[in-house]
Amino acid sequence: MFVLVAAVPALLVVVLGYVAGYAVAQWLGADPGRVPEAVGWTTGVLLLAVVVRLLVGLWRRRAAEDAHQK
Repeated sequence: MFVLVAAVPALLVVVLGYVAGYAVAQWLGADPGRVPEAVGWTTGVLLLAVVVRLLVGLWRRRAAEDAHQK
């Protein structure tokens, strides 16, 4: 069950990044072949990495505050 709870939001973030990157690549007039596809996947994976980094930082900050309060 944990895998599903973690995988669905991650997949949604990747798809959101993919859609945004693909749209920007097409808007900029990239070759309609593989370029928008590659830009979309790259953007999706980078967005996922940023979100995970932010969440881990938030989790560590809260853990440090909880340890400091005790």
